[in-house]
Amino acid sequence: MLLSLITIHPFPGDESKIIDVLDSMQRLIATSLDCQGCLITAEAGTGKSICYMERWRTREALDRHLRSTLYCRVLEAMELSRIPPTVEFFEITGIGGLDLIESVRLHPVDNDKSEPI
Repeated sequence: MLLSLITIHPFPGDESKIIDVLDSMQRLIATSLDCQGCLITAEAGTGKSICYMERWRTREALDRHLRSTLYCRVLEAMELSRIPPTVEFFEITGIGGLDLIESVRLHPVDNDKSEPI
């Protein structure tokens, strides 16, 4: 699985423009069989960050998406960032879910001295 994570730092008043653009993307790429999910998160308040995440099955699918005219909408939203947006791509080779939480909680390492948060 490949993960695209973009953090945009909007100018005050541009938050809704960015969210609208990314929301339109979310609905359109959700129909792609190669897209495993798309998520928009926004911090509350003026001047806070907006994060846009996409999950893709293969590198080829991600590359096709990055070359598409549809991806120009993401680039348009990135241009509304008051400072350069953070753009990160991750290739995830091993993942866990509830099974990971259960394993860690049921089998703590003896020398784990970390405090709960």
